[in-house]
Amino acid sequence: MNNHKRALRPIAFKLIIIIIAIVLAALFVSTTIITNIIREDVRITAENNNFSLNQHTALETEIFLNSIITNTSFIINVMNTTDSSIADDHIDSLFDGNRMIGAISVSGFAQLFNTQMLYPLGIDEKDIAAYIKEQSIYFDRAESGETIILNAAPYFKSKLLALILPLELNGETSAVLVLFSPESLAETFSSGTNESILINAEGDILISNDQDSFTEPQNIKGTKIYNIISESKARQQQLVYKGNNNSEYFASFYKLLSDEITIITQIQDNIVFEALQTALRRNLWLELALLFTAILIVWFISKTISVPIEELTSAVKKIEQGQFEVSIKRRTHDELSVLAESIEQMGQGLAERDRLKETFGRFINTELAERATRGELKLGGENRKATISFADIRCFTEKAEKMTPENLVAFLNRYLERMVECVTQTGGCVDKFIGDAIMAVWGAPLAGESPKADALSAITTALMMRNALIKLNEEENKANKEPIQFGCGISSGDVTAGQIGSKERMEYTVIGDTVNLASRIESINKLLCTDILISEQTFELVKDDIIAEEMPSVSVKGKSQPIRIFAVIALKNTVGTPLADFQQVSTLKELRSLLGYEEPNLAKVDINAEEKKYSIQDI
Repeated sequence: MNNHKRALRPIAFKLIIIIIAIVLAALFVSTTIITNIIREDVRITAENNNFSLNQHTALETEIFLNSIITNTSFIINVMNTTDSSIADDHIDSLFDGNRMIGAISVSGFAQLFNTQMLYPLGIDEKDIAAYIKEQSIYFDRAESGETIILNAAPYFKSKLLALILPLELNGETSAVLVLFSPESLAETFSSGTNESILINAEGDILISNDQDSFTEPQNIKGTKIYNIISESKARQQQLVYKGNNNSEYFASFYKLLSDEITIITQIQDNIVFEALQTALRRNLWLELALLFTAILIVWFISKTISVPIEELTSAVKKIEQGQFEVSIKRRTHDELSVLAESIEQMGQGLAERDRLKETFGRFINTELAERATRGELKLGGENRKATISFADIRCFTEKAEKMTPENLVAFLNRYLERMVECVTQTGGCVDKFIGDAIMAVWGAPLAGESPKADALSAITTALMMRNALIKLNEEENKANKEPIQFGCGISSGDVTAGQIGSKERMEYTVIGDTVNLASRIESINKLLCTDILISEQTFELVKDDIIAEEMPSVSVKGKSQPIRIFAVIALKNTVGTPLADFQQVSTLKELRSLLGYEEPNLAKVDINAEEKKYSIQDI
């Protein structure tokens, strides 16, 4: 029978609200697309307007300059047909219809001076003569047929331009200087947002929007727009370029007087799109307001989802930390409510499993209990490279006879708890307790990083046991109890690991020569006055990491050659290990002194004799 409750208010219902946000996003995207289309239209319109403005400015400039040239030719012709020198009042009458012209100078012929225009500006004939002398190079070019326009304003500190052009006079080509005011033409260049400038072939700015800086020499040679104009063969062109400030410019140029002068009209992109950007900002604020409203709605509704999910997450974290008994408040009647009930049931199941594992783990190794509950233990045996350790209390039988059963069990539990903690800290597995002895394994049931790492972990554990026993003896001394000593034997090699026993009871253990050798080595500690002995196989694995002294070899049943054994004194480097804070010794003599052992007479010690744990009394 299916006991799962169906959601009364499905989450899909709540997701409908989120779709509103998606619609808002779609609106935003569509607005962006439309804006791009409008932007393109604005760009095209700006380019066309700029082009038209450039054409208009070029036309006005061309008419103005043609007027200057025509009037100049007329005045010179009048002068050329006059029989005698022209009086000043007659010269003034010539300039009455040409008030923009300040002076006309023909090399070797005549000079005309518009006193009504130039005197108020503080300019006289000497100033004109000095200027002509300074610009003599241009007169040579004019006589060669070139037409040149210069900005004379920086020299005279007044708004004046100098037109130097070739003129046929009496059958010869003469250079004519015309000094004139461009103020009437400058108004054409004041075109609002568009920037219009008139430059000569050398890049000098002759007329620009900025009339205040007219008297200061300005040049655009080397700029991108100047380079484009110089390289272009076209008389008129429309283009888009990036300026030195990395801004885009919509530009048009028009060349006049055989490319001697160029009218440039341009406008920066941020000015073109300023109105559009303003509209975009208004639309953005509107969309943000709509989005904020939608977020509030979604946030309010999402709370009905997020709060229960947070409570579910908190419950799952408690279960992850081992707090399996959880209670989750039901806030909704949807799928989350069903999930909360399932999590509670899962927690109850895990709590029952944990209680079973805890009970099971009191009788066997915790790691084995964990793997057994997961079904990861293999049936039968398997070969493993492992390190075996036996640790036993010296003369414990005699001490046990002096204790009551309660004190004996309490002492053993206190001792074993500290020793087992040392084993588990290094990743070892307590195989079994044999009275007061502890058999531990590294490399089974879980393989370590390497046989060397397993051997080093076993030796580190033995050294930790040594320090733990020293602390325990200090406590025993304070309680006026006799200190105890222990011996530890360690051996590395091949073992057979597996579940051994009967149908009624089985246990996971390791067997083999390596196990027997570790037990045999442990029993020799008492004779050699040592506390930790290791086999040759173990020593070869860790000899670069430990301080050890070789002891007399021992003969073992089943082995044709004696077995070399070594007394462990300390680790060479304890940094980063559990032994970092403990006192270290460097010689076996120092170690025996620390542990209170006497120096043995090895000549009288027969380590190959069987350890006698009993004696036969006469009847």
